[in-house]
Amino acid sequence: MGYLLKAGLGLALFFGGLVLFNVTLQELLDIGTCASGNTPFEIAQPCPEGTGSKVMLLFVSIIGGLIGCALFAFRGDPPWGERRRSFGMFGWGTLAWGLFFAGTGLALMLGGPYGEVTDPNTGEVVGRPDSQLGADITGITFLVMGVPALLLGLWSLFRGLRSPRDERPPSASSVTSSAGLSGMLGGWSKVGQTSAARTGSGSRPSSGGDAIARIERLQKLRESGALTEAEFDKEKAKILAEQ
Repeated sequence: MGYLLKAGLGLALFFGGLVLFNVTLQELLDIGTCASGNTPFEIAQPCPEGTGSKVMLLFVSIIGGLIGCALFAFRGDPPWGERRRSFGMFGWGTLAWGLFFAGTGLALMLGGPYGEVTDPNTGEVVGRPDSQLGADITGITFLVMGVPALLLGLWSLFRGLRSPRDERPPSASSVTSSAGLSGMLGGWSKVGQTSAARTGSGSRPSSGGDAIARIERLQKLRESGALTEAEFDKEKAKILAEQ
């Protein structure tokens, strides 16, 4: 339950923060340059009411998105088994970066024109060049920052989904080299021979049963990720050739 809660809440915070950031940023760019407060000079463009709140929402959206990313990253393993970690060198962080900047840049480019206000004297709709210029610069910059990361993240995700097996970094307890594996199998064989000698009957243990036991151990090593499919087939062929 904790896994699903963290994953769902993390995604909701990230995408909610992304949407809130885009909406608030477009509203601020539509306002353009403005000033407020007690100054000895006449203010050409006073800030409309609520501008300060929009700036605060901008920061809140960023913090919420970062918290969402952290919750999703540390969601742990699902209750139905271990989570696949075959995402390559470009992980969820790269994909989140690309979604944030590329999505914001695209939204800014599609959300124009900016700075259109109605003249109270004539009633005509006039544009503010500084608002449109700021939106264009911000949108292009965000696209340059986000599109390469988005493509790398999607490429890595596609490769991870196509991976036939779990590519988690093997732990120290599960790493077994080919030489170590051969020694392990040899040790099992010696144990079987020693047990037979201690019986004093002079009879050899069943070779078929010993081979089955060794193959079962190989199967467990393959399932734990310590052996690849090719290594399993190679060692299995060696065992069968000894019979």
